[in-house]
This record gives sequence, C-alpha cells and structure tokens, in this order.
Amino acid sequence: MSGTRKTLKEQIEAMSIAWPMFRVGKRDRVKRSAVWSGILKPQFTAYRIEVRYAVGSSPEVRILFPELERLPGNEEGSLPHVYGPSSDPTLCLYDPLADEWNSTMLIAEKIIPWTIEWLTFYEFWLMTGVWSGGGRHPTPLTEEISA
Repeated sequence: MSGTRKTLKEQIEAMSIAWPMFRVGKRDRVKRSAVWSGILKPQFTAYRIEVRYAVGSSPEVRILFPELERLPGNEEGSLPHVYGPSSDPTLCLYDPLADEWNSTMLIAEKIIPWTIEWLTFYEFWLMTGVWSGGGRHPTPLTEEISA
C-alpha cells in the first residue's frame, strides 16, 4: 500500500464534493466510521445505495431499494457477485485478493464508480442471465446467493 491512509474527514469531504446527493446518515468519531446513503441510476433503474465504512476496513455497499432480483436456477447463481447473507447481501465490487482497494483510496473515486459499474452489469444480467462484468466469479454456492 502506497500513500497515506485517508481520514474519515477526508472521505466525507470527498463524497460531499463528488457525490452531493449522498448524505452521511451516521458518523461515529470514536469508531472512525460513517454510513452514507444516496441514489444512483446507472442505466434503467434508480437505486437507493448505502455505503458503510470504518477507516482501515473495506467499504460495504448495499442496495436498499429496490430489492435486488434473483434468477433462481441461473448457472452463475441466483444473484452473482455479492456476499451473504442472502437476506442482506453486500456487493462484490473488487477482488480483495488482488489489492484493488485499500484505505489510501477515496470511496468517492473508487467505490461509487465501481457500484455504478456493478449495477450496470446487474441490469444486463437480469436481461440476459449472463454476468458480463468479469472478475473472479467462483462456482455458485448451493445457497440462494454466491460470492
């Protein structure tokens, strides 16, 4: 990891400049964490997004509305490129083993654009049944969702 770890203040400021439609709903100075929510519309649908972040950890992105659809029986899994549990999936935006994200990066510059990209691939996956976003896509779990 090169560079300096971004502070929570730097993350919040960068988000407010780059994505003013996202608001900080919760901020904990002791835990150095924040939760943002806002609307993204990549192609066809507007999604209410939540981003949870604590300095030094990986951001977690959830779709609050509309609920993510599943394609039962799909060979890539009923909902690919998410982490469980199935009742509260978080988006798989990058490969943690490839060091694509670290705390020297800004959520506004990486995580939000990756979320828009994920949502675009998701919308096309709903239409075609094929995930065209690439990435490391493991064999689907026998559960409702796969990582």
